[in-house]
Amino acid sequence: MLKFNQVSVQFSSLKNPILSNITYQVNKGDFVVILGSNGSGKSSLLKLIDRTYQPTNGDIQLDNKPLKNFPNKKLSQKIVTLTQDYHKSLFCSLTVWENCLLAQERHKNNFTKDYFVDYLNQYNPNLSKKFSILTNELSGGEKQALALALSVLQPPEILLLDEHTSSLDPQTAQVLMDITARVIKDKNMTCLMTTHDLDIALQYGNRILVLQHGQILHCYEAENKVKLTHQLLLESCYS
Repeated sequence: MLKFNQVSVQFSSLKNPILSNITYQVNKGDFVVILGSNGSGKSSLLKLIDRTYQPTNGDIQLDNKPLKNFPNKKLSQKIVTLTQDYHKSLFCSLTVWENCLLAQERHKNNFTKDYFVDYLNQYNPNLSKKFSILTNELSGGEKQALALALSVLQPPEILLLDEHTSSLDPQTAQVLMDITARVIKDKNMTCLMTTHDLDIALQYGNRILVLQHGQILHCYEAENKVKLTHQLLLESCYS
């Protein structure tokens, strides 16, 4: 579904490449957890997929077609990115209900308010009680739950999660991660998620990709997660 072939990213202002010789294949339905410390290239890899960045060398294919050839509108329907910065996904000066209306307008849907009550309850029961509240007044967990819910209102083929729970306290982050994993499975989406948290990497996903200094250090399938733990503890390559 998504293929990286010897992909590198180099900025003229930096001495070393951000990513170097990335070759990897993501299959339909995969939930790939990209693990690495700060500066390892995790976010840059996702930015290549949503075309925020362009490869300096190599190529990326989506559904056996060059990613660079997809029209922006078509790509935005196939790929959605969610980060820890809810401002990129929500209009915080608008109410929860107004954000719902904008989301359904983007997807040309015509859902009723009752539909959104049931829908948002699956992500956070508080949200359906706060339709008239400004989004900026929600808690951090509620904002991220709303951002997730509206991002997958029309499920994309690929969901990119760039440390989307890292700004939350551990308990809230765990709740949102459980919801995220359930939604990915229920909606049959392919997902790539970055994290620097080894515990998160061990709990979720069917594949783990470990990056270090912009290069692939390890690739593991879910059944080899114990081996991954031992390997990383020996190398101390995550934080």
